[in-house]
Amino acid sequence: MWNWFIQHYGGGNSGSGGSTSHASSVPEMDAASGTLAIAVVLAALVLVWEIKRRRRA
Repeated sequence: MWNWFIQHYGGGNSGSGGSTSHASSVPEMDAASGTLAIAVVLAALVLVWEIKRRRRA
């Protein structure tokens, strides 16, 4: 069932003495993408806050 996961991410041992066959690829995030992600989260928080504020009024 998890064969696709092991094949894609590697199933090496996690011990301290083992050697790694390859480094796993991780998507990089530049400053512009990070700023955009923070702006999206803040906008969502403001929207939720505004909806809650209007329901109370």
